[in-house]
Amino acid sequence: MNVATTLRLEAVRRAAFDCRLARLGAGRLTRSGNDTYLEIDRGIDEVTHELALAGVRVTCCPALPALAAGLRPSIAFDLTPLGEGLQAIDVVEVRALPLSEASAALMRRRLPWLGGSRRSREACRRLLRDDDAVLGWRRIVWCPMASLREARARVRLRPVVFDRDALNGRALQWTYADDRAIERWAFA
Repeated sequence: MNVATTLRLEAVRRAAFDCRLARLGAGRLTRSGNDTYLEIDRGIDEVTHELALAGVRVTCCPALPALAAGLRPSIAFDLTPLGEGLQAIDVVEVRALPLSEASAALMRRRLPWLGGSRRSREACRRLLRDDDAVLGWRRIVWCPMASLREARARVRLRPVVFDRDALNGRALQWTYADDRAIERWAFA
């Protein structure tokens, strides 16, 4: 069993970061200021090799940035970067979805008398040919109350006030590796 490894990521030359992340399986990306960290329970040599192919330099870190007192969690509904100047810690949990789960969801008929959409069939073909991958993600933004309004102007956020179980209970949202949404978020 591998122990979780914390790595600081630095984009040297970005090339298919989402695809390489999908090959690694599951992990947690954290952005704090201009730094991006990856917490993953794979071997460091394997992770370094995969991310080097994506043009990302990896440095071992002792731990992730700590959550300061006064930070409040918010659930984010997209992967739009927060921008600079906000004193926030942005966390995205990522998991590569298995081909069986992704293709079943794409080919499921919404209405019994209608066939699947052309767009869904094309996406499923790309997955079956290994031209693309599906990443499931869940994003939580921790920021002070003073900057929450500014953050909500940039990203669709819902502050969590009472229900702390909502942070981990949300279903994963999907993105395709070819869309490079996680790469744009991680290295904005």
